[in-house]
Amino acid sequence: MTLLIVSRASFGLRDGWELSVVAGQGGGVTTRLVDPVWWELAVRGVTLRGTVHGRAANRAPDAPAVVAVHGGPGLDGAGLRHVLASLAEHVELVVPDLRGHGRSDLAGPATWTLDDWADDLAVVIDALQLRRPVVVGVSFGGWVVLRYAARHPEQPGSLVVAATSARLPSVEEGAERMASLGGPASAAAWRATHADPSAENSPAFARHVLALMAVLKPTPALRAVRAGQIKTQQVNAHFTPQFSRLDLTGDARKVRCPVAVVVGERDPLTTPQLVAATVDAVPGLARLRLIPNAAHDLLTDAPEVLIEEINSALTTRSQRGPQDTTASP
Repeated sequence: MTLLIVSRASFGLRDGWELSVVAGQGGGVTTRLVDPVWWELAVRGVTLRGTVHGRAANRAPDAPAVVAVHGGPGLDGAGLRHVLASLAEHVELVVPDLRGHGRSDLAGPATWTLDDWADDLAVVIDALQLRRPVVVGVSFGGWVVLRYAARHPEQPGSLVVAATSARLPSVEEGAERMASLGGPASAAAWRATHADPSAENSPAFARHVLALMAVLKPTPALRAVRAGQIKTQQVNAHFTPQFSRLDLTGDARKVRCPVAVVVGERDPLTTPQLVAATVDAVPGLARLRLIPNAAHDLLTDAPEVLIEEINSALTTRSQRGPQDTTASP
């Protein structure tokens, strides 16, 4: 594998890297890159791309880092880069575009799988020399992170699984959830789209289901970022039919680091029972954060809570892998 740090101009972005000097421990200073720097990583026949933000010039080997995995499938990491940017003032923030997403290579349907995305993530973390990072997954990214932590339990220091449960509700569980949040019309639209997937494009689905995904309106800045996102609809069309069959409870049982599950109380894509079951499946330290007056889109409804939970995870992250007896506690 080959890791290449590239100029922002390579992606049509403003060239030049700005530096910020911030106070460090013991009265010293740390020089950090203010703007995200794009990297390329050749792995298993594809080139993955993403950003590293806040990487210190005098970086210590065990410097704290956050790796954030975007939602989707079929979306890029632009929303996370925007919402989580403030973290780069004190930690290293890495946001990859998964294979088939954003500026990473499209690859092919045979590798648009949770296993491939999870293994790619492990390679990225290793190539960037991140030790025991906090790994964050939002929505679909939460599934990727659970699969990653199950397949590579020695790597993460902590997980933040946001707007995600180990499995989605069944059709009827989902209909009950929709009815509780949006009334009978939402339940009917939910059932209709499971009977005929093309119903997702109907006005009824937009009015009665999509409208439940957020309580608030996105900020103008986030709206602008999302308008410019790279979308790969073919990945979405390929993977979405698997949603009803996915159950990552077994993966959650294999996690060996602290886990925070962060979900909006009004999230229509899960239920309190499924979220609790996800937390209960984790064998070690796991906790649940239910956010009042928030739905599925936490980047819109509760970005400050998400950042708060990530910062909390940084303080509780494990410094020792499951088989590591030499690392400091």
